Amino acid sequence: PRPPVRTMAKSAPPPENVMALLTRVKYAQEMTKWTVGWFLLFLAIRFGVFRRYSADFANRVVSIIHAVVAIYYSYACFENGFAGMFANIGGANTEPQALCMAVSLSYFVYDLVYCSLQGELESVFHHFFTIGGLASGVLNGKSGAELCACLFLMEVSNPSLHLRTLLLEMGLKNTAVFSANNLVFAFVFLVCRLVIGPPLVWKTLACPDNEFIVKLGGFGILAVSVMWGWRIVMMFIKEAKKLLGGGAESKKKR
Repeated sequence: PRPPVRTMAKSAPPPENVMALLTRVKYAQEMTKWTVGWFLLFLAIRFGVFRRYSADFANRVVSIIHAVVAIYYSYACFENGFAGMFANIGGANTEPQALCMAVSLSYFVYDLVYCSLQGELESVFHHFFTIGGLASGVLNGKSGAELCACLFLMEVSNPSLHLRTLLLEMGLKNTAVFSANNLVFAFVFLVCRLVIGPPLVWKTLACPDNEFIVKLGGFGILAVSVMWGWRIVMMFIKEAKKLLGGGAESKKKR
């Protein structure tokens, strides 16, 4: 009699590599093009439109453009306006949320490279948390609600933040426009990041469906915001005194 034929047990399929995973991710190819696009936009601004100013000036113009785009797309993700900011935490991504996260993820990759080359360690630290959260949302197809809400709260104060540095480089420090912009930035930052932000982070941390990297990203951004918050409170008080003091002095001169 013939010896029994031994059947080999089927081995588990090899783990999916990163490239195979990325090919299934929505907007994967577009994100590569968008990342290159942010770099090209920076070069066009740096050596074209605003070539007389610094590289930091050009990068901040790019950041303002992204902020406007991110504010628009993230707000479009709120199904019931601002009331929908805390809805569907940990749920599956909607189409607007997937697009919003993909566009901003491409920008933060660009800005992480720029900030790393410039040695801006605080921004690099902040961007690692942001990229980690957005990448998790894009790859896993969930948590888009809280990630887009967080993106909105982060970006809504950024136009005035970057405009502050632009005004400084343009020699407009001692102007009412500069002081007013500082007050707008401080007020929006403190309200969005330190009043509305903490409840959103708490709901994100408490949600059992969220990945650890999403929770870590939310907590990390809140920690960085608290660290920056004290400086901004001091700036708010300083600029408010300057504007009020300036008004008093002008009345005395009259």
